[in-house]
Amino acid sequence: MSIYHSLHSAFLFAASRRHAAEFEGRKEEQRLWIQVNAYRDFIMATGQVYLFEDYLKGVAPMPSPQVSTALEAHQDTISQRVMALLLKTFDETPVPEQKQSVSLLISQVNFIADTGQLEACEDYINNRLGHAPLAIAHFTTREKAEAWLKGLEEPPSSVLILIGDEYHQMWHDRKDNTRGMYREYMLEPYVEGLVAEGIPPNPPSFKTRAEAEAWLENHPTAPFEFVSIAGEHYLAVHHQRLKRHTLHHVASTLTQWEERKRAVEREEAQNAVVEAEGENE
Repeated sequence: MSIYHSLHSAFLFAASRRHAAEFEGRKEEQRLWIQVNAYRDFIMATGQVYLFEDYLKGVAPMPSPQVSTALEAHQDTISQRVMALLLKTFDETPVPEQKQSVSLLISQVNFIADTGQLEACEDYINNRLGHAPLAIAHFTTREKAEAWLKGLEEPPSSVLILIGDEYHQMWHDRKDNTRGMYREYMLEPYVEGLVAEGIPPNPPSFKTRAEAEAWLENHPTAPFEFVSIAGEHYLAVHHQRLKRHTLHHVASTLTQWEERKRAVEREEAQNAVVEAEGENE
């Protein structure tokens, strides 16, 4: 079973427990199960799936899961409550496959604690809905990004990066060491939604992009803010992890997003036709 399949199975198990807690009105337990899957989201968003896979190989088989000493020493009551819930669930779960999922969920928390990432993970969980999608690296050109990816002996697992102002999905298959990247439309829906809410009448105004970037260094957005450059509206986006801003020309971004949505609709329609023809054969 691949690490991604194992993570997905554990995710589904935690999601089922969350739904059960919600249905039965156990609000605190429901919140903890949401937190459980947020650890997986952090591992995936930061490109650490293969690092986690290596970590699992170093976990000695035992009748019952062990708690990381780093977690026990950390004054993080949320993670400790999550761990208490998972240990209780492990003891109460009779099905071996489900026990494996719970064991993996426990290892996720231990991995984050043992690698000193509890605070970073908590920041990600608390702010991910209000912050821009997480990118782990920035490059000025695609050529530089490709050179970086090609030169890595062990690339991260699939993760988002920035090339200029655009998101790209970087992928890496550990089985055959293939790797690549493609354009990902992550911010376009944000631009569309914020424009629909209304652009402020008097946004900060600048003559050039350089002036806007200099101003943003001392006035970081939280994380989105409209600015005007040479009379055109832009959305400034603060990428806290990378300590930089990207600037997105509103008019052209909305045009690109509409073109992308139409392309996806055409592709889905074509796939539906192919599937229908296959069923009729």
